[in-house]
Amino acid sequence: MNQVRHLKDKKGGSDRLPYFFSLCLFLSLTMSFPIRISLAQEVKETDERTVTGTGIIVKEDIAFARNEAISQACLKAIEEYLIQRLGYQGMANNFQTLDEEILSGTKEEIQDYQIISELRTDKYVRVLMKVRVNEAVLEQKLETMGLSEVDSIQIAVLFLVSEKKQGLPTSYWWGDPSRQTSLTRTELSLSRVFEDRGFRVISRSFFPPEESYDESMLDSTLGNEEAVKWGRFLSAQIVITGESNLYGASRASVFLKAIKVTDGTIIVQGYREGIFDSSRGADTSAIGLAISSWTDGMVSYIIEAFRPGQKVINKIIIAIKGLKSLRAFLDFREFLRKEFPDIRSVSERSLRRDMVKMAVEVKGDPRGLAKKVLNHPKRPLSFEIDDLSDRGFTVVIR
Repeated sequence: MNQVRHLKDKKGGSDRLPYFFSLCLFLSLTMSFPIRISLAQEVKETDERTVTGTGIIVKEDIAFARNEAISQACLKAIEEYLIQRLGYQGMANNFQTLDEEILSGTKEEIQDYQIISELRTDKYVRVLMKVRVNEAVLEQKLETMGLSEVDSIQIAVLFLVSEKKQGLPTSYWWGDPSRQTSLTRTELSLSRVFEDRGFRVISRSFFPPEESYDESMLDSTLGNEEAVKWGRFLSAQIVITGESNLYGASRASVFLKAIKVTDGTIIVQGYREGIFDSSRGADTSAIGLAISSWTDGMVSYIIEAFRPGQKVINKIIIAIKGLKSLRAFLDFREFLRKEFPDIRSVSERSLRRDMVKMAVEVKGDPRGLAKKVLNHPKRPLSFEIDDLSDRGFTVVIR
């Protein structure tokens, strides 16, 4: 995480514990445990991706081409991570900075890689690799660049889009929710496009069999109210409703509407067509083109509707279990104060032999802070997070 200057507490900001508290903590800990500090190994959360890379053979230098192929695959893994993390618009708006600070050198951002397969011709070397991206390093760089909050929210989306093929009845999964059906071509295309843009696609099969539904929720054409009910039922933040029409293999159309589940407002809606052109390649279908055209123009409005505003200052409680020494507590408290710009103040709240509690004022929510604390590469102790709730969390020293 980005290092920042120490922010003093509002009541004077002394770094020293009150004398009585220090003495009590020291005595209570040393009477129960030997003085021993467990130093943490640097924790590196990783993100594994399967990618390809190609290197051109110049002057019969196969080794150089192979290294270029590996470098290209690693760069591609970093790019995919950044696109998923920041979104296409976030990448476009900050591309020059990202290129200078991250994309121009990808050594420390790569945890490790494994070559799965290698292909060599007279002209090039191509590799298929599993690459593990070092999320902790990348997140620290993004925060240093001021991009840690750019489109970082992963919006949960549910698709309620019917599909009509020529000569066949309309297909829609919510007509009989308990029956497991295969995804339609429309749903597959929607899932691929939205996942590529960093959304979390909700599986429509996750609901209890004993659940009962309003009859209006089973109609092929859903009203906004019924769509919102499905969204709430499956914990979606947004539902995409509408219909697709497939006219053979050469033409398709979609009319899609994005509805915000919290208040039922329509964010965007529109009609698009897709015409298959063999020159585009076999991987692009007419329905895929129609959906891509819709999302290219509409997704930015959806993201904007969910962009977080000014964060609220929350007062949370962090409990620490398993402390072995007073020094360990002081190190952890200083770690919170120095390494997290979202934290406004840290103060001791209660002392027991088996637990110390701290009151923390943080700009954001406990869950976000817990994730940052757990994955921070400079944490001074080895610990785990437990009892995470809206009121705070517990740090368990190993």
